Amino acid sequence: MIITKIERQKKNRSRFSIFVDEQYAFSVSEDVYARFILHTEQELSPIERTQIEQAEADASVKSIALRYRSYRPRSAKEIEEYLQKKGFDDGHIHQAISYLSDNGLLNDGEYARMFCRDKLLLKPIGKQSMKQLLYKKGIDRAIIESVLAECYTSESEYALALFEGERKYKRIASLPALTKKKRIYEHLMRRGYDSALAMKITKQLVNQ
Repeated sequence: MIITKIERQKKNRSRFSIFVDEQYAFSVSEDVYARFILHTEQELSPIERTQIEQAEADASVKSIALRYRSYRPRSAKEIEEYLQKKGFDDGHIHQAISYLSDNGLLNDGEYARMFCRDKLLLKPIGKQSMKQLLYKKGIDRAIIESVLAECYTSESEYALALFEGERKYKRIASLPALTKKKRIYEHLMRRGYDSALAMKITKQLVNQ
């Protein structure tokens, strides 16, 4: 196999199209192009071509993972699922995740803390709901428990539940007492507060 032509791509000037034996063979990034010192009339063995294509795949998955991560912080599971949808195999995905982690761009502990604090600032929910959201993000159970212990105290969760209960109460103040109790209790349960706290707040707000 001989490289007979190399063209810089028109739509992406950072990539090169490689032609082997007068036929388009594959494309590479500038980094891979320079790393293998590719040039016309260069003879490629099957092993060398495989190495080039492997290096390009490694560079590609890292680039895509970096771009996806650049929009906002991500959990490792989010990165993994995104790359799976792009068609990368488990080996390349593992390499990309390791690369992001080694360069301080992927940390599930920091991500979980940020997610929890942002959620509590924007739209507070109970600890049970927060736990489920973090679990769906693929966060390890031990990290979840640690982060919840940092973000919630019994006093802070009580204050959040009371505020939520009071908001609900104002919207249904004209309803019969039993209906108000039912509505407030169910609302707090849906927001992720445990049953004991939901009942405590309900009784506090509807003293009948």
